Amino acid sequence: MTDPKTPSGRVPGRTRVPTEALLRAVRDAAERLTRFSRDPDVRREAGNVAQSVGKLLDAIRKAGAEKGR
Repeated sequence: MTDPKTPSGRVPGRTRVPTEALLRAVRDAAERLTRFSRDPDVRREAGNVAQSVGKLLDAIRKAGAEKGR
């Protein structure tokens, strides 16, 4: 038996998360690790991740703004 599909052809129950929302969640989680982790290596690497994801989000927003022109 096949999975039932919605009129749009998608399988119900599967949530799609927009890229920006997902990246914001990753950045926020990394920022929390920088504050709450006891391990200095974890704090440092989490800070690096948060910074990199922030740069990626900025690039995505700029690309979207340029595309909309």
